[in-house]
Amino acid sequence: MERDPDLAPAWNNLGVVYDANGAGELALHCFRQAIRRNSDLAEPWLNIGRCFEEQGRTSGATRAFRCALRAARDSREAWEGLARLAELDGKMEQAVLYWRRAGRTTIDRRTAWIGAAERLLDRDDPEGAVNCLRHALLDGEDPAAWSLLGFAHHRAGDFQAAARAYKRAFSLEPHRPGLHYNLGCSLIACGRIREAEFHLGRAVEQEPGDAAAWNNLGHVRSELGQGREARDCFEKALTLDPTSHGAWNNLAAWHESNGEPSAAVRAWSRALELAPRHSAYLLNRAIALAGLGRENEAVRDLNHLCEIEPEMGPMLSELSPLAALRGDPAFPRAAPRDC
Repeated sequence: MERDPDLAPAWNNLGVVYDANGAGELALHCFRQAIRRNSDLAEPWLNIGRCFEEQGRTSGATRAFRCALRAARDSREAWEGLARLAELDGKMEQAVLYWRRAGRTTIDRRTAWIGAAERLLDRDDPEGAVNCLRHALLDGEDPAAWSLLGFAHHRAGDFQAAARAYKRAFSLEPHRPGLHYNLGCSLIACGRIREAEFHLGRAVEQEPGDAAAWNNLGHVRSELGQGREARDCFEKALTLDPTSHGAWNNLAAWHESNGEPSAAVRAWSRALELAPRHSAYLLNRAIALAGLGRENEAVRDLNHLCEIEPEMGPMLSELSPLAALRGDPAFPRAAPRDC
């Protein structure tokens, strides 16, 4: 660069270094300097297109990818960039054309819709993914698309729709991996516990090493009053994954409901080692400690809870299991309200 400041590839490479180090505006400056010196280079245009795409500047990205194609008509990267942008705009037919120009000759419109849904889920837009998957299924039934639709509905909080989509996938491909587990989780959220138990039972048969499936199976069996079987499931989950704080929490709740508060405290303590800012675990352990007469420890948990969630303070004094602690000077007090 110092010996030849007009060397376009050097400006482009400097921009790549800036971009890799998070200096986006400096990177764009360098890419523009490269183009100013040689507008026939495709690489700086591609880099500008990628930068704009990451920033959500879709019109600028589209122009940059088209300029890259003027410099290199067969640039796969440019065609793929245009395909991604067309997907984001919901123009699936156009996206398919771009994918094929990029050499992706096997892609069809349904595949493009499913790909768009996957990217929207990555961007935490489950409602957008649902819309894409509905379009994909217009081109024909597909168990993978139905299963992904169930996942998108679940992420969006529509658990009944999730269960319906998973059941449709199940009817098309009963042995699809993960389907029993996902359907079981959606059924739990719908309150359909008996159905959830069936599918989670099949899930652990299919995948006996799945700690999450064992934990959720324990949850539904506990709800169904199958206490011994529930505890066995929680212990199986923890054998498979000792770092599952959810399973430690469920085991603690089992001990508490079965009149074993000391064992419950030990299990909640293990859960809190793994998730130290989990407010529900802190509250539950505090209640168990209060019942054991370990008041100082209980109050310490309650103060920690209020540091994490200050709005909990006024509610604590209303909980009857904590009544014996209210005279403690360290018990959390509600802050006075402005008049």
